[in-house]
Amino acid sequence: EFQVGEDLYIFRLGCNCDGSALAVATSEHALCVLDPATLRPIRKLEGHTDVVEDLGFFQSEPSCLASCSHDGSARVWDLRAAEAARCFAVSSNEVYSCSVGRSDSALACAASEKVHLFDVGQGKRMRVYKDSHTDVVNHVRFHPVDSTQLYSGAEDNLVVVLNTDETREDDAMVGCIPNDECVRSFTFVGPDRNTLCCSSTTEDVRIWGLGTEDFGSLRAQFLGLRNHPLLMRGGGGDDDEGSGGYVVETFYDQPSGEVFLLAGAGQAGDLVLFRVTMGEALPAAVFAPPAPGSGLRGHEGIVRSALCLPGGRVLTAGEDGRICAWQEGEAISGASEGGAASEQSRFGLEPTVYRAQRGGTAARASPY
Repeated sequence: EFQVGEDLYIFRLGCNCDGSALAVATSEHALCVLDPATLRPIRKLEGHTDVVEDLGFFQSEPSCLASCSHDGSARVWDLRAAEAARCFAVSSNEVYSCSVGRSDSALACAASEKVHLFDVGQGKRMRVYKDSHTDVVNHVRFHPVDSTQLYSGAEDNLVVVLNTDETREDDAMVGCIPNDECVRSFTFVGPDRNTLCCSSTTEDVRIWGLGTEDFGSLRAQFLGLRNHPLLMRGGGGDDDEGSGGYVVETFYDQPSGEVFLLAGAGQAGDLVLFRVTMGEALPAAVFAPPAPGSGLRGHEGIVRSALCLPGGRVLTAGEDGRICAWQEGEAISGASEGGAASEQSRFGLEPTVYRAQRGGTAARASPY
């Protein structure tokens, strides 16, 4: 584990396409670049003047990433330089999410109910999608396989799919998924990332098909996570802030072809991994506290972000300003990155970065 800072939040954790660098977006107006093997800092990227909410690495250029901030701007960085390569004035409002796509040539940003699209090379705004949503857009991501397709999720309960090859907004909208609740974030998982996992602002998770035959079909869901008995802490009432469960991230388990949900419990940093099906969500593993005398503490605050690296190691980061590395143990997950693995792993979590798992892997069925 590594303590990025004592008095800061980590909002987003990301890994580049070749696995050579990590980056975290923090509340102290900066990004921190780290070595994935040691979790030690390599460089600090400064330039934003408010909280950095989101970041996204380029898909084919490991040294480049984008970030967005509550200062109303987005920036493109080269990890080999201390200053931003590009700065985009997005909006007078906070920018909550950003994503790089179109073969790394475009940057999408979410600000209020609009989605802004910029040309990275020219440093110019290409277009603004004003009518796709009627409420605040919380999350935008280009699809990792077809990077002309831009997905946006908002508080109007919709996930909208835009074909960015089209210049007119009316022609650009190619799909819409009604999520039934406000969309806080989403993740693409599965072979060719053909499954969409949506997390709501009420901590419910719905899993949707994105294939030609099943686009917009509900494959599985986890409702009532806030009140799950394994995740309740403290008084357990609705007015007891932080006492219930919350969504951290979703992963795809390659051996079973199922979606796994990483959930947090209360404010103490406890983590539980669930296997999600249409019928129920079954606990699969607990992220165990570090052993006494190990020198590790694990998390002591709400966990905001997580990702899976090739080889199965899971990284988490959150409001305690700490990054922790977890490896599956014989019975439960351990906090040490050097933790012993069981002879036959019970999980085969797909790496979060799409390119990290391409090549040499047999085709697997879609989840569910």
